[in-house]
Amino acid sequence: MEASITLKSVGKTIGKNILLADLSFGVEKGSTFVLIGENGSGKSIILRLLVGLIEKDTGSLYIHGKDVSTRSISTRSICGYMPQVVNLDDEVTVKENLIIYGKLHGLKNNRIIKNIKHWSEVLGFSEYLNYLPYDLSYGYQKLVLFARCLIHEPEVLLLDEPTSGMDPGSRNRLWNVIDKIYKDKTIIFASQNFTEAERYSDRIAILHNGNIKMDGNLEKLIESTHGLTRYSITFSESISEEFMNQLKSFPRVKNPKLKGLELEFYSRERKQFFNVLKLAIDYGLSDLDTSICSLRDLYLGLTEGGLE
Repeated sequence: MEASITLKSVGKTIGKNILLADLSFGVEKGSTFVLIGENGSGKSIILRLLVGLIEKDTGSLYIHGKDVSTRSISTRSICGYMPQVVNLDDEVTVKENLIIYGKLHGLKNNRIIKNIKHWSEVLGFSEYLNYLPYDLSYGYQKLVLFARCLIHEPEVLLLDEPTSGMDPGSRNRLWNVIDKIYKDKTIIFASQNFTEAERYSDRIAILHNGNIKMDGNLEKLIESTHGLTRYSITFSESISEEFMNQLKSFPRVKNPKLKGLELEFYSRERKQFFNVLKLAIDYGLSDLDTSICSLRDLYLGLTEGGLE
C-alpha cells in the first residue's frame, strides 16, 4: 500500500538527552497507527516533528511524499494536530477559537461556520460555542481541541494522547467520530491506554529509549512472544521470604513480582506454572489466573525488562 507518512533515520536531541535515535518507520495511507511508550519516550516529539512545531536534527520526514522541512506549508495544510495539553485561547470564545484556526488554514467564512456547526453538534458542545474555554469542563475542552484539528478537513490526523483525562462520555464521543472517519484518514495517535490501542489501531509500535522496539498488528505482536503466558496466584496470607527464595530455583519463571498477596509471573512452559503451583499450595494458595500475554504485558516486558 501507498505510504502516507515516512520517517527515515530521524534523530532528535535536546541538551544531552537523546529523544529519538535513528528512527525509521512508515504509516500506510488510510491506516491507524498507535505509538505506545512511557513518558519521555518520544511519542509527542514524533507528532510535533510531523506537524512542524520543532525541527529534527538528522534524517527526513515525509507526509504524502512531501518533505516536512522544505514543504512545511503544504504538509501542515493536510494535517490536523491535537496536542496533549489544552492550548485554547481563553480570551476568546470557543467559536472564535475555531474560526481563527479555520482562517489560518485558508478556509472561507461560510465553510468555517458550516464545519463548526457540524463538529460541535457531533461532539456535543454546540450549546457552549459562546463560552470561554476555561468555563468548560476538561472533557469538553479536549473535544473542542479535537474539533479544532478537524475543522479544515485534513487528510492526516496527529493525536497526542487524545483521551487522557477525559470522562467516559467525552471519550466515547471522540472515538465514535474516529470510528466513522478513520477509513478516509491516516491517523497516528500516541497513547498509554492499552485498551484503546488494541481497539482502534491497525498497527501498534512500542517506543522505548528513542526507538521502536516492536511494531505490527496486535496478533503479530502477541505471536512474537512465542507462547509467553502471564500467571497470577493469590495467597490467603503474606508470602514468606522462604517461598520467594525457592521460586528462584525455577529459572524459566520470568519476572516474578509480588503485589500484596498476589504473585505475578510469566513463562513459556506450562510445566513451570505447575511447578510454582505445587510450591504455592504449601504456602496458603487462595486463587489463580492464567492468560495469554496482552499489549500491556509486552509493553511492561520491554520497558521494565525481564521478559526477553
